[in-house]
Amino acid sequence: MRAGIHPEYVETTVTCGCGNTFTTHSTKRNGDIHVEVCSNCHPFYTGKQKILDTGGRVARFEARYGKRAK
Repeated sequence: MRAGIHPEYVETTVTCGCGNTFTTHSTKRNGDIHVEVCSNCHPFYTGKQKILDTGGRVARFEARYGKRAK
């Protein structure tokens, strides 16, 4: 590796919108990162995920106009 061309790798504090903080390493200069969602509050990781079955375009068409009689 060439000296002087790589950014400094510093210890960084990540702060989530829910208040959770953790420490990692990053090349961010001031050592502070703010995120909106983390694994502590994301629905996928907390198990509070809602699964919505919206159906497809054919189902919407059939609901609107009904199935065609043969």
